[in-house]
This record gives sequence, C-alpha cells and structure tokens, in this order.
Amino acid sequence: MRIKELDAFRGLAALSVVLYHYTIIYSENFDVKSPFYFKHGWLGVPFFFILSGFVITLTIEKCTSSFQFIKKRFIRLYPTFWICLLFTLTTIWITNSQLIHPRFNKPTIDILFNFTMFHSLLKYQHVDGAYWSLLPELLFYLLIAFIFFIKKINNILIYNSVILITCFIHYFFPIPFIGRLLDLQYILLFMIGICFYKIYTRKDKAPLFLHLLIISNLILGIFLYAIEVPNINTLIIYISFPLIVVFFYFFVYFKFYFFGKSRILLFLGFISYPLYLIHQSIGYIFMLFFDQFMPRYLSIIFTIFAAIILSSIVTYYLEPLLRKPIKKLIFKSKNQ
Repeated sequence: MRIKELDAFRGLAALSVVLYHYTIIYSENFDVKSPFYFKHGWLGVPFFFILSGFVITLTIEKCTSSFQFIKKRFIRLYPTFWICLLFTLTTIWITNSQLIHPRFNKPTIDILFNFTMFHSLLKYQHVDGAYWSLLPELLFYLLIAFIFFIKKINNILIYNSVILITCFIHYFFPIPFIGRLLDLQYILLFMIGICFYKIYTRKDKAPLFLHLLIISNLILGIFLYAIEVPNINTLIIYISFPLIVVFFYFFVYFKFYFFGKSRILLFLGFISYPLYLIHQSIGYIFMLFFDQFMPRYLSIIFTIFAAIILSSIVTYYLEPLLRKPIKKLIFKSKNQ
C-alpha cells in the first residue's frame, strides 16, 4: 500500500531541513548574512521521525522475520548512503575544501567508520553533519528487529509501555548509558508514528489506548528532547511538537489528499533520502563558490537546484545500479 501523502510529507520535511541548513547553519558556520532565516526548519527532523514510524509499520506488515526486516532496511538505506558519502568525499577532495574550513577535514579513521552508519555511536565524527539522525533511525530499526526476533511484533505497542516507563525513570533519574545509547526521545517519536498508523487503519474503531500512548509519548518526548538536545529553544518544542501531532491527527482522519496531488512535493519525497544525505556539506561548498559571484538569495536558490539535481542522479541512475546486485546477493532464496 502506497500512501502518496506520506511521500509529499517526506518532501516537505527534507526541504525544510535543507532551508534551515542553507540559511541558519551556513550563516553561523561561515559568518555570512542571509537574506532570510528559516529558523524552525530543524523541525523537519522530528516530523520525519514520526513519519518514519508510520511508514515502517507498512514494512513490518510485509516481513515475516527479523532477518528479513533487517535485510530490507539494509537494502533501503545503505546503497544510497554509500553513494552519497562517496559523492561528498569526492567533492571535498576535488575542491580542496578540507583546507578552507575545518568542518570538511576529517581523520581517515572517522571517514572509514562513517561507512558503517554507526560511527557516532563509536564517537567518530560525521563526514556530513546531517548524518547525526541516522543513528536514531538505526537503533529504532534494531529495536523493531529484536521485537520481531522474540516473536512479539504483533504486540509492539505493549513494548511502547516499557519504553515509556524507561523514559520516565530516565527523566527523573538519568541513566547516562541508556539515554545516550538509545536516544530515547527519538524512539518516542517513532512510536507516535506507529500509533498513528494503527489509528489510520482503524479510524473510528481505534481503541482509546492508542490516543493515550500518543499523548504519553508526546509529553515524555517533549521533556526528554528539552534536556537531551542542546541549544534548542524549549518553548518552541512545547509549541511545535503538539502541533506536529495535531497535523498527523488531521491526516489520519481527513487524509489531506491535496498533498498527494502535488507533483513537486511527490518528486521531492521520492528523492528525499539522497537529498537529505547529500545537501549539507556539498551545499556549503557550492554556496562558498556561488557567494563570490552572486547575491546570497541567488546562491541559496542555485545550491538548492544543484542538490536536487545530484539527488535525482543518485535516485534514478546510481542507486539502482548498486542496489540491484546487493539485493540479489542478500536475497538469494526466492522465498525471501
């Protein structure tokens, strides 16, 4: 089942993060002024985490084992990631950007561990700052795989209660290892997405406990986000996170069909994963060049188009070339 509106939402989330990086973060890192500032574009990430929880439930329903689930996630994530990582490294090397700004200069050992996607868990630096969100995604998928493994996937929401209890304890009595390892505030957002999927498929027949879980995940997620994520205006979190949840409530009950009819948003949603992976460091390099010859607003526009073009090349041409042999190697059995 393909839900077009979700693709459009994904495109919106990716575009908001791109604008946030190209205005706020770029201006801070390179000490330049922007014609406008997209201050709250970072909210595209928590929005995407909820969306990801919703979408992953579709994958869960198509899987019969933890190993099948892991294989599908690997094929979906890693080929595109490796291509975008190589794109970024090649751009940095060709332009000698590592000599321009320290953010582009990473030790070889850090670069190598980036290929695993678990590099930040091992305390290695990101080649691209956008990679920070990959670890929460991977940890959530491992949690899903574990629940699959113990054959409790049909009772996944029961484990949401266990997560809530752990988060409640962690909030009042911080558990450094668990808190830092699991990124609990993000897992709660994923669980909100799963709850919304359950409501989406049941509508008026959705049991009350689904709504109670959403509210509980939201409240604890807000409080944990406020203490675990530095340099974030807590007032914005208190206001924006509930609004995101309200948005998803409107979606599950009223569909938002007009989003699914926007070709631009659907296109952005289709290329959103490589766009997210490829836009930041490469975009900064492009803007450093464009800023020398044109006003900032044109530099931003040209860089966005460049990022979209590169992401399209990855999506339509390069990723299928790498994904096909990997998929053939991993899924040797026809039964898989």
